[in-house]
Amino acid sequence: MTDTAHFSVDTRLTRLLGETYRSSELALKELVDNSWDADARNVWISLPTPLTNEAIVVRDDGTGMTAREMRNEYLNIASDKRTRTGERTPLYNRKVKGRKGIGKFAGLMIASRMQVAGVARGRRCTLLIDKKTLIENQNDLEAVPLPFSDEPARDGEVGTTTILTDLDDRLNFPTPDRLREVLIHEYGREDSFRVFVNDVPLSVQDVPGTTTQVSTALPTAGTVSLHFTVAEGKRPPRLPGIILKIDGKAVGKPMLFGLDEDEEIPAKLARRVYGEVDLSGLEEYVTADWGGMIENSKAFQEARTYISAVVKDGLRATHAREMSLQKARLQKQVQQRLQQLPEHRRQYAQEALNRILRRFYGESDERIATIADVALDALEHDIYWAVLERIGASSRSDVGSFAASLEQFGLVELSTIGVQAARRRQFLDYLDQLIQKPETLEKDTHKALETNLWVFGRKYSMMSSNATLRNIIESYCDTTFKGSRAAKRPDLLLSQDYGDTYLLIEFKRPSHSITRDDIAQAEKYRDDLSARLSSTTRMEIMMVGKGRTVTIDTNNLLNSIHIHSYASIISTSRSELDWLIASLSR
Repeated sequence: MTDTAHFSVDTRLTRLLGETYRSSELALKELVDNSWDADARNVWISLPTPLTNEAIVVRDDGTGMTAREMRNEYLNIASDKRTRTGERTPLYNRKVKGRKGIGKFAGLMIASRMQVAGVARGRRCTLLIDKKTLIENQNDLEAVPLPFSDEPARDGEVGTTTILTDLDDRLNFPTPDRLREVLIHEYGREDSFRVFVNDVPLSVQDVPGTTTQVSTALPTAGTVSLHFTVAEGKRPPRLPGIILKIDGKAVGKPMLFGLDEDEEIPAKLARRVYGEVDLSGLEEYVTADWGGMIENSKAFQEARTYISAVVKDGLRATHAREMSLQKARLQKQVQQRLQQLPEHRRQYAQEALNRILRRFYGESDERIATIADVALDALEHDIYWAVLERIGASSRSDVGSFAASLEQFGLVELSTIGVQAARRRQFLDYLDQLIQKPETLEKDTHKALETNLWVFGRKYSMMSSNATLRNIIESYCDTTFKGSRAAKRPDLLLSQDYGDTYLLIEFKRPSHSITRDDIAQAEKYRDDLSARLSSTTRMEIMMVGKGRTVTIDTNNLLNSIHIHSYASIISTSRSELDWLIASLSR
């Protein structure tokens, strides 16, 4: 017999859909997105005082909902609004944000009870959703009755109001500051959509970072009120720049007033500026469509120069502070290498590091350190002696010759860094060929990598072996692996860094997959060797081969044990060098 089957929808779905948000503030943002889609011009959010029973209220002045719309559209789970109304809203032509049809459950992440009241066409319909009632109900979700009312609305009443009560006490209360921070990135630039949190509108100050607010009177441009923030963190503001307003009305798109073309300001830093400037009485210099200013007007040029100077000073202060912190972190990592340089060369090394920090502003500490390592390698080449001698000689001659010799220093520096990176890249190609040969043994990879620990990463480039450590390994292997055990003699390399940390590397054949027995044996090597060292410093183990067997779960390994394949090590090192070479060529 052939029959049909149907899905049933458990009431737990409402709770699961409400739990798709990472924080209470992000869930509230979803309700604000609904107001955006409803063509609201204003949204008012009231947050409760902590540790009270007050409700969260989200109210807008949008199109609201009729009883039919609330029943057939709002309660239609996973219904894409765009399929019903199109990609744009009908009144303000906004791009619709609702896509999955589950944003209506955002409030149920925060609260147990959610009341939604929509006003449209003179009628007010109210829906109450109780999460506890839904979960305890044994029927399908579509069969659960929800309290619903439809009544005449008050004169002038419009929009939608969502009231969240019985807030989940397992979650921290949403805070106004954090909510503003979440909303400012999305709605801070929208003149036709204003958001109020506890009756305070979103503003430039809601962007986390260093805020500057100044006001002055210029001879030609008149009163200039400038308010901007240099955003902190890795995420730049949405639509960065400074929006120009004439008597409160926005003109065109946000601008950087030439700072994005200033060689002294890194482009990534300039894109972290977020603010607005208000000029008074300059409407005659605005284009007819309010898309921009008449750029050659004296008033605008004067205002532009002033704004650029003030913002540049703010960026310099932020830049100097962040550069100082990053330099301190970098200095700590390369201090030993700097001390190994002759005293008269350390100054040039410091200058090179400063240039690297300026040029690669905004890059991660890891990438900056990689460039610094290569730069310090380059500084150790003899070619610098000739350049510095030429600079010293020209310093007593005319300024033009002196400047030319200094320019040559920079050219030599960049070319040497590039040559060093290119040579290392070529070395990796040859190393890859060695790994691919089926006859390659442990002793071959050991010999190739013993003096090239930089291949394993910047962390290990500072490590090295010495006569004492080599003698310890030699003595241990000679006494432990002799006679019938000679064939089992491992290829071990014991290295040490400046912090007295030891690294024991066991090289396996490139065709050998590392097993659990190999790991246990390596730990025994470590125990035996630790007894021969006077220091009690921790010793890490690195095992290199074809990779690990599929039965080994790296999550269960000790933090001091690292398993790598030759292929992954070469690939990672090659990627770092490729990025460095590409950066230098720009």
